[in-house]
Amino acid sequence: MKDKLPPQAIEMEQAVLGAILLEKEALQDIESLLVPDDFYAPAHIEIYKAILALRHNNHPVDMLTVTEELSRTGKLDGCGGAFYISTLTSMVASASHLQYHALIVKEKADARRLIQLASGLLRDIYTAGNDFYEVREQFEQQFTSLLTASGTQGRVIPLSEALNNAVRHAAHIEELKKSGQLIAIPTGIDALDKALDGGWRSPELIVLAGRPSMGKTQFALWFAKAAAAHKKNVLFTSIEMDERQLAGRYILEDDRIRQSHFRGGEMDAEEWAALHETVSGLWHLPIQIASDHKAGQLSNIKAQARRLKRRGELDLLMIDYLTMIRTGGQYFEKRYLEVGHITLELKNLAKELGIPIILLAQLNRLPAGQPNRKPVMSDLRESGNIEQDADIILFLHKPDFYTADACDNDGVPWKGRGMLIVAKQREGERSLTLVYNHDTRYKKIW
Repeated sequence: MKDKLPPQAIEMEQAVLGAILLEKEALQDIESLLVPDDFYAPAHIEIYKAILALRHNNHPVDMLTVTEELSRTGKLDGCGGAFYISTLTSMVASASHLQYHALIVKEKADARRLIQLASGLLRDIYTAGNDFYEVREQFEQQFTSLLTASGTQGRVIPLSEALNNAVRHAAHIEELKKSGQLIAIPTGIDALDKALDGGWRSPELIVLAGRPSMGKTQFALWFAKAAAAHKKNVLFTSIEMDERQLAGRYILEDDRIRQSHFRGGEMDAEEWAALHETVSGLWHLPIQIASDHKAGQLSNIKAQARRLKRRGELDLLMIDYLTMIRTGGQYFEKRYLEVGHITLELKNLAKELGIPIILLAQLNRLPAGQPNRKPVMSDLRESGNIEQDADIILFLHKPDFYTADACDNDGVPWKGRGMLIVAKQREGERSLTLVYNHDTRYKKIW
């Protein structure tokens, strides 16, 4: 293997450069596809850099201007001189096949990157002291980047293009809306869909927070089922509960099944019939559950998400919950620094994969003797980092959990009701309080 040349297509590289030198409009057809490092021959890398420099400075691109630019930067002789530049235009008759040739150049470049990535993986695995999960996570990230972005460098675009993209996106959303298609992932709660302009959108990081026993997991299961019912693929990562417990939560939504009977092995024939009916209704929902001992490892969460996304099997990621996520061998002097690292990594993952991520978080307990009150941002543990990275923050609050006979301002009891507070929404209305209903067992939400 060491004696083999890396994948390359020198003649195609020459054809691409020749076409650009022949026709002044040719560059715009492949400028966003190829970067200098996509070329294999060092001379071709420098020639393409010179072409891009001329383009950036709004200078014409042809054989003479490219020769002059290379001479100005002292790279002309290393590229074969003016004679070699002139021969490139003889490689093609026109730019009619430019994109096809450019794709071949890109394909060979990606093949070289993949070989380099695999070689680096072997080296890192054999290197003593390297953490396996960290090595695997880095490989997953680099491999996914290679597949989704074709190894290109970060884009810098003018405002005019960004505005054009925004207008096109708005028009596309309107077309979807008029045709009855989804413009976001439904939450399963109409009032919340309205507050969020349709539901969950990519690449949002949504934090669902509440004090203990407020029903965070039940809400998360509700959101997952609502998304799956609309044929959206969901990965539910549970660090606190295993897959049997989560499935049991879904089964117990059916109020014909008594929780004590289900868990105590005392179900009668009617309960078994209700169970089979409930299970058959849930059976085909595209929800996958990660709940083994690796579920809480940040690197593993990201690796699983990337694998599912590559297979086209991930539209929404749910993580239950933040406090239990582990960062492996990394050391942080303060917990808030680790939390900040986790939320930033998850926000970047949402952008990388183009999906919304719902992250459950625990609120600080109220000090003993303090009157019951609605949650506020400062109740979030290590709230500064969470508030900064999250696009949406939702708070759950059940007044009757603290005071059995609690009533709202109109004197209506809070029993069987709760608050869902939209505390932050980066691109929408905030400080909204929605009232939801739940059954006495807190297994159903509406």
